[in-house]
Amino acid sequence: MTTRRERILAEGMRLFGERGYAATSVAQIERAAGLAPGSGSLYKHFKSKEQLLSVGLDQLLSSRGSTLAALEQRPTEPAAALDGVARAGLARMEEDRDLNRILFRGLAEFPELLARFGDQEIARITRDLAALLATIAGDRGDNDWEALATVLQGATAHYWLLEDTFGAHPSGVSRERFVKAIVSLTVSAITGQSPA
Repeated sequence: MTTRRERILAEGMRLFGERGYAATSVAQIERAAGLAPGSGSLYKHFKSKEQLLSVGLDQLLSSRGSTLAALEQRPTEPAAALDGVARAGLARMEEDRDLNRILFRGLAEFPELLARFGDQEIARITRDLAALLATIAGDRGDNDWEALATVLQGATAHYWLLEDTFGAHPSGVSRERFVKAIVSLTVSAITGQSPA
């Protein structure tokens, strides 16, 4: 059973993601959480809208999620490992849809929160992905794994963002095809062989 605080947090993050932080009022959050709008009930659980946003960010950053679990594996088959990571990355974006929408639609108003997200989520995943790529490659190459990880992470985030914005990716490329392409290109970069 969810608590009132959890409902307020969930509804606040959902509304921030859908409408933007500035366009979401405390009364709208209270109404969405099943409380009397304008009653000040939100303030019994959070000092402000900004604190609610900060707690939502903390919740994401403290969760390990399937992406991080996929990055911690010790791969035996590169394509399977990379497939798992790509799918986990898309799933993480989906699970954290509200925060991702806020990131792209107004988190810049909060430089401290933006920096924390950048350091504790994006940079962390980049480092972990670079380490996984280096592990998969072994002694096969001396690539810039951090740069390759950044390209892969950026492509995945961009694919998800367009899919979220349009309801389906406007190119018509399905998630399956996208994941297959990411895996193929990455295996090619690791092995030096052309993608199949």
